[in-house]
Amino acid sequence: MKFNYSKLTIRRTILRYVALFTGLFVIANGIVFLINANLGVNPWDVLHIGLANQFGITIGRVTQIIGLLLIVVSYFFKVRPNIGTILNMIFLGLFIDLVIGWSYVPLPQPLPDKIIFFIIGIVLFGFGVAFYISPKLGAGPRDSLMLALTRATKLRVGLIRTIMEVVVATVGYFLGGPLGIGTVIFALTLGLFMEAGFAFVRRIQKTALYNRIWNNA
Repeated sequence: MKFNYSKLTIRRTILRYVALFTGLFVIANGIVFLINANLGVNPWDVLHIGLANQFGITIGRVTQIIGLLLIVVSYFFKVRPNIGTILNMIFLGLFIDLVIGWSYVPLPQPLPDKIIFFIIGIVLFGFGVAFYISPKLGAGPRDSLMLALTRATKLRVGLIRTIMEVVVATVGYFLGGPLGIGTVIFALTLGLFMEAGFAFVRRIQKTALYNRIWNNA
């Protein structure tokens, strides 16, 4: 079978994958900033860190394992993974371990520094999600599970997502994960930073350089 791809198609494909991997790497940095701030992390990372502490493996590896399990469960509910789903499962955990291993995110000590790191973490997470979603290469494993449960229960997406977040945070807490006031603040404010991230992506897409790369054959 012969595939004929134009230069424009190849260029657009490369641009979409650059955006996806950039988003995943930015999310990973946001997660590490939140961890190091020690004020509480997002609900899923409460679970990831709790499991990592229990089994003595890295946070990134736990993130990959949980992601794989969610993809399998979602598949049985007839939610098929896309390429973006698979790449999220593999590379988000890999990037988390790389950022932690490279140790360029310090551990703040005074409370004001912790608050600053926490804010940076949420901003990076929100903007990273915007970059990751913008190429439309597929939902992540956790969003796939959300869609699967929504189909199975016929409940609203928002209610399903809230139940998921509460359950994983509670389980993670009892496993020793860092549930804190920051977890609540994260849940209440992430949407605002995601909106800012999408606005930033739209501004990039309106620049002359982006349009030259995206539209010129």
